[in-house]
Amino acid sequence: MARKTKEEAAATREGILDAALACFHEHGVAGTSLAAIGERAGYSRGAVYWHFKNKTEVLEAMINRERVPFINRLRHAYAPERSTPIADLRSAMLISVAEIAHDQRLRDMMEIMLRNDLSAESLAMQKLQRDSIDEEMEIFRRVLLRAQELGQLREGVSIDTLARILHACLVGVLYGAMLQPASFDLEGDSRQTMDAMLAYHVTPGAFTPGADPQPLPGPTA
Repeated sequence: MARKTKEEAAATREGILDAALACFHEHGVAGTSLAAIGERAGYSRGAVYWHFKNKTEVLEAMINRERVPFINRLRHAYAPERSTPIADLRSAMLISVAEIAHDQRLRDMMEIMLRNDLSAESLAMQKLQRDSIDEEMEIFRRVLLRAQELGQLREGVSIDTLARILHACLVGVLYGAMLQPASFDLEGDSRQTMDAMLAYHVTPGAFTPGADPQPLPGPTA
């Protein structure tokens, strides 16, 4: 019975997050209340408060639900047992872009994160995004350091600079695709941009330009 109760609680939490995403996307963060989220999910406001104290907690949980798999995927690229950090980083990023391109829920979440209504919750979300970028940049640096150790970076390449460039390129394509979806091929433009940046900074053979991203191992710590 306890196991069933735990599973039901998890399902309720997921339902609340799904409803929150829909409400935030349709009405904005400031225009959405916990009561509205509960009504959209088909639960009482009390059920929502049982899982989340406020909208900030809902926002953080909603973002982290999608972000954790992305971070785990990135971390594989610097695993010491692997010898293809550049190719793995490329695959991790392109697989994630493909998921966004084919999943409306992920695209809606990206749009929510790009908006700024100056509400307290949105300001908290901005801090969460800054912290997320710091974590992602540190992973990028670790991947590029691993590539440097394996002789896969060109001589004189700055790891910090390349990490910023790669991150900025990916965010730029995502941002453009959110604002003007008809003008961007999210998957194709991401692949070409990523390949152009990598080809300039890494040694030949570190990855195959134009190749499909390769599946990565399961979750890692």
